[in-house]
Amino acid sequence: MAAEKQKALVSGFDTKSTASEVIAGMRLDGKTAVVTGGYSGLGLETVKALAGAGAKVIVPARRPDVAGAALSDIQGDISVGSMDLSDLASVRRFAEDFVATDAALDILINNAAIMACPETRVGAGWEAQFATNHLGHFLVTHFLMPAVLKANAPRVVSLSSIGHKRSGIQWDDIHFEQSAYDKWAAYGQAKTANSLFALGLQQQFSSEGLDAFAVHPGGILTPLQRHLTNDEMMELGWTQADGSVSEVAAKMFKSPEGGAATSVWCATSEALTGQGGVYCEDCDIAVLADEDTPRYIGVAPWAVDESGAEKLWDISKKMLDL
Repeated sequence: MAAEKQKALVSGFDTKSTASEVIAGMRLDGKTAVVTGGYSGLGLETVKALAGAGAKVIVPARRPDVAGAALSDIQGDISVGSMDLSDLASVRRFAEDFVATDAALDILINNAAIMACPETRVGAGWEAQFATNHLGHFLVTHFLMPAVLKANAPRVVSLSSIGHKRSGIQWDDIHFEQSAYDKWAAYGQAKTANSLFALGLQQQFSSEGLDAFAVHPGGILTPLQRHLTNDEMMELGWTQADGSVSEVAAKMFKSPEGGAATSVWCATSEALTGQGGVYCEDCDIAVLADEDTPRYIGVAPWAVDESGAEKLWDISKKMLDL
């Protein structure tokens, strides 16, 4: 059972580790990585770490000009592609263009996300957080898979969040068509979907050498919070009245480089070879949460449920007409 694999490895890193520390001394020359959302926040720090270790990194972006400017000072072999996760035609075009190069894709980090946005419909009337955070990444991974399976021991990293604890998958009303839209429940559902997607990938492709991981990067103030007012962030305990980070958040939150550490660790660590399908945090495999587990650590059972991963896989394929 997937839940039984949620046991810490004692990796040597911890909640304070940074992406540069995790990858120190490692070389990724000859490897290729794709990082969605890789031009801001922890995505940019992920790109910086991978490229700094010698990997060729491609960053698909909805606004390639903005991404290019943000990445212009980063050292390494970095290029920008055009892709909007909420526009499935652009997702397919990016992936098929990559596959057409006949290159192997060693590392795919599905990092981009939106959080707690106002009710928005995209595609076939889909709720935007589920569609962007999950369906867009499901589709790009699907069409990139021929390139992924060309690589030797490829890794796929799916960015989840402790926000998954807010909601499992609302199987009977995923797109809030019968119930009132709740932006936090929608976010929680999408982050649960990200975790189940990693497990689903492992179920589908582990026999072909792939390892897939779900990651909670930790609390980080980044452009992800763009849809929240300062009053909302004050209520959550994240900021003060002037918009600065609160004393509590300063102790609990990570820097973007710290937030990127677990993604980079999952993408590169030899300790995780053959351990795919698990949910990780703080550069280690997370514990399985129960009613006594503190709110901000551990993974809820519904986010590492094998039957849930299979069900979500089938539903996603049907939604995307695959």
